[in-house]
Amino acid sequence: MPPKPVNTSSRRLTLYDQLRYNVVPPVFVVFFTVATQYLAWKGNEEPNFRLSRALGNEFSWKFVGLFFLWAFLSLKVPSKIYKGPVTSFGYTPLYSDNGFLYFWSTIVLSILILNLSPILALRIYYNFPEIIGSLNICAFILCLWLLYNGKYAPSSKEKLKKQPIIYEFYRGMEIHPRIFGVDVKQLTNCRIGLMLWEVLILVFFATNWLLHGFSLAAFATFFIQTAYLAKFYWWETGYFNTLDITLDRAGYYICWGCLVWVPAFYTYASYYIVAQFPSLSDTYSLLILVFGILSVTLNYWVDYERQRFRASEGQCLIWGKKASYIMAEYDGPKGRQQSKLLISGFWGVARHLNYVFEILAAFSWCAAGWGHGVWPFLYAVFLTVLLVHRVFRDEEKCADKYGPYWKKYCEKVPYRMIPYIF
Repeated sequence: MPPKPVNTSSRRLTLYDQLRYNVVPPVFVVFFTVATQYLAWKGNEEPNFRLSRALGNEFSWKFVGLFFLWAFLSLKVPSKIYKGPVTSFGYTPLYSDNGFLYFWSTIVLSILILNLSPILALRIYYNFPEIIGSLNICAFILCLWLLYNGKYAPSSKEKLKKQPIIYEFYRGMEIHPRIFGVDVKQLTNCRIGLMLWEVLILVFFATNWLLHGFSLAAFATFFIQTAYLAKFYWWETGYFNTLDITLDRAGYYICWGCLVWVPAFYTYASYYIVAQFPSLSDTYSLLILVFGILSVTLNYWVDYERQRFRASEGQCLIWGKKASYIMAEYDGPKGRQQSKLLISGFWGVARHLNYVFEILAAFSWCAAGWGHGVWPFLYAVFLTVLLVHRVFRDEEKCADKYGPYWKKYCEKVPYRMIPYIF
């Protein structure tokens, strides 16, 4: 997803501020929107780039419409309700806690449909540029509605300072807007963007098999990503405590990013190796598969340690020992509050070790494109930059929130991602 927006203040804008809030947002909007269409064309090696494909076609609109309906219905069926963190203005967001069921039911249904009609995989693959075009149009309509609704009919009591309108479009207006009774970010991020990622890599793997025969390298790429996404949906309620949900506003950055950038870019390794068949041997492919699954497992293990620590309020064992933590204080919506900063297990090795394993997993599922240039590795490189940027953003937020307690935590855990290096 494109770089994160930040809040401006009421002071007079400097030249740097003018560039940041009036120039950079429209440049990013144009660049990343065009980039998704270009990548979709580049990936299947069609000789001529046709701008008309950005408008979609009958097939792409049917595909996108049915998928949106399926995603929306998953949030309307009766399910357990998860309460997210209370905001600074006193709002408690509510989410449907049925992500893992939605994930597997979608996969099973997709496999059944592809078995009944294998040609559908080819149709989706060859119409991928049109599908991205339809997603782009839908995402822009949603972002314009979010901008208008947030400015003139906000659902919360939060007070925001007026910013340049292009920046407000890019950043978004509200943290937890709802549409037709469902949370916008749960719909765009969890139910559409990430699930489209899974469905598309399944389709691209099936297309690869239909056109070239079975490839262990292509299977490794598909399976590692599926394991990664299964881990996400198992942990979905934990995602509702991350910066994407608690800090980022629903606008172009997060909503367009999930509706378009994720299915267009995050799937790119799988998409690219359909036209550029993998040249890796089965031995290397098997090693990559094992390494990738190990990376996904460790990524989950790190997150699970923190999740279990929070659920038990610090009363648990980590690596066979009682969990150690720093008791921190901060100003919350209910006044002075306390929080425990974990310094045991992986969280005592580095402050963001989970990001390291996530990057390793990404490089592993991109490795099937080895020998075909940088294109199959674009996602892994992008993710590395994104997560390193997020490290500094996370730590800036924590330093502001916890003050001297965060400084003490950093003294106990001095490394950000890689021990003795960074």
